Order: sequence, then C-alpha cells, then structure tokens
Amino acid sequence: MSSPSREELAFGLGTVVHHDPSALPIESPRPYVHPLRTPAGTVVSDFRPADHTWHWGLSVTVANIRIGDAAHDVNLWGGVTWVDGRGYVQLDNNGTQTVDETQTVDGTQLTWREADGSAFLREERMLDASIRDDDGRSLGVLDVSSRWTNLRDVELAFGSPTTAGRPDAGYGGLFLRLHPSFSGARPLSPLLPANPEATLHGAEAAWLGLESGPATVVMGPHPENPVSPTPWFVRNDTTPMLCAAPFFHEEWRLGPGESATWRWRILLSDSPLNAERITHLLDEA
Repeated sequence: MSSPSREELAFGLGTVVHHDPSALPIESPRPYVHPLRTPAGTVVSDFRPADHTWHWGLSVTVANIRIGDAAHDVNLWGGVTWVDGRGYVQLDNNGTQTVDETQTVDGTQLTWREADGSAFLREERMLDASIRDDDGRSLGVLDVSSRWTNLRDVELAFGSPTTAGRPDAGYGGLFLRLHPSFSGARPLSPLLPANPEATLHGAEAAWLGLESGPATVVMGPHPENPVSPTPWFVRNDTTPMLCAAPFFHEEWRLGPGESATWRWRILLSDSPLNAERITHLLDEA
C-alpha cells in the first residue's frame, strides 16, 4: 500500500495529509491536518477515534449537501446520514474530496465528488501557519481560506443533520476532532463573561475555544464569511470536538456557477488566553 501524501505545516504545528490510501469509502475521504500541535508540541487533534472512525483531525467537512432536487444528500462528513423518519442510515452517498493539484504558493485545488465520482464543487484551499511571539510566549496561528465554486447547473444546498430533522446535531463546516485530553476542557467564548451560564452548543459567537491544562485551542471565523455570525457545534465530554458550523440551523445555498470564500483562524497556545487577547488576535485576520 502506498504512503499518504503529506506536507508539513510551518514550524511543525501540524501535518497536512492530502491523500490517505487507508481511507474507506464510507469515511468520506478528504484532506486533513493531523497531528495538529501547539508550539511546544502538545497534540490537540485526534484521528480515527473508536467512537467515530471518520473523524480525522482538522478538516473542511459537510454532512448534508443536496444537489438540485436529488432524493438524498451527499455526505462529505463520513459515516451514516440522518434521514427524517428513519434516523441515521448508512446510505450509498459518501462522497470524497480529491486533490487535483498541490502548490506551495497558490494552495491546493480540490474537487468535491458524489459517491459515483461525479464532480459538483471545486475548492481552492490555502493553509498558512506560523509561530509568533505573544508577549514573550509562543503562539501558533493557522489561517484557513477556502473558496468554493459550484460546478453544476443547479443549486447546491449545504445543511446538517439538524436541517434534515435531527435536533442539536448541526455539525459540518471547519471541524476539529480534539485529543481525548480535552475531555472536561474549560470553554472560552465572548458570550461567557456577560453570562457564565450561556449555552454555547448551537449558539452564534465570534469565536469559541477550549482550554485543557496548558493547551488552548481557539477557532474564529472571519466576520465576512457567507454565514456570519457562525453557530457552533462543541463538546467537551468524552468526545471533545470544536466545529464552526455555519449550516447548523439553516441551509445555505450556492447557485449554479457561483463562488464563495470562507476564512477561519485557529490559535494554538501553551498557556491560557483571555477573551480580550483572543479578540485582538482574531481581529488581525
């Protein structure tokens, strides 16, 4: 079996895997970043955990994509699909994100495909990683830019299991499956200082983070993203995860031939970050 196609992010913050030959079709194969690390080397991502083998570190992944008036959604999340009235069902609808061309300057061009290989969306993705000095401490910064172009002559509707009928399951977007050490992590959000009892799961906020011991991870969508502010899918239990989930509550549509650009910034720290500092670091993007 051939080795995965890999690319190291700047300063060892993470490893981009463009193609993993061990991937199964039902896992909706796609590029991912794993391991993702803090500047000191603490791994914050998880890969193929036993509970969801299709959770692969950090990836751009959408659970429910409807092409025109198709009977079933394309699943680019992996695993089962929620079908209203039937529950979670393993359908023959797990698509793929295939890498067409990898460039060091212009990023990576990908094609999103249905289960039969038919192309429906072109993506141009750029990852920019750096380590900077933050008041004498090292801070990892990962910027993700993703431009989507509809290749079909019909509308694409991007949704989630919640838009398909399952409450509180709005996952899909920029998704990070976190290392088990983030079980019980302390949540960070601009909503919390004013309301310590705020519910973050499904809520809209400018950013969201989790702090576990010395490691802190924060994700912030750009305010000019097509859906803004962003709802969040977050867990800090035995299946810790962090997902900027723009399609949590409502479908978002991309017309024939249309394009849209999404941008996110991830902060990786080996020490706590307060809300004011997080906001300043994300505003720079």
